Amino acid sequence: MAKEEITVKFCPKCKSTDVKYVFGAWNLFGVIPKVKCGKCGTEMPSFPVLTVSKKELSKMEAKK
Repeated sequence: MAKEEITVKFCPKCKSTDVKYVFGAWNLFGVIPKVKCGKCGTEMPSFPVLTVSKKELSKMEAKK
């Protein structure tokens, strides 16, 4: 059975994978895209991406 790998964005500050795009007036038309961490509130244009198996991701989430 092949490992199912997925890509997830994570916060470089707190390592949380709870990151979401922020929509506002400035980035309404894609002018300035922003991503925000749901845990610590860090906002950046882009967060690092991690490729991990679903099994490893569930282990990481369980440690939180």
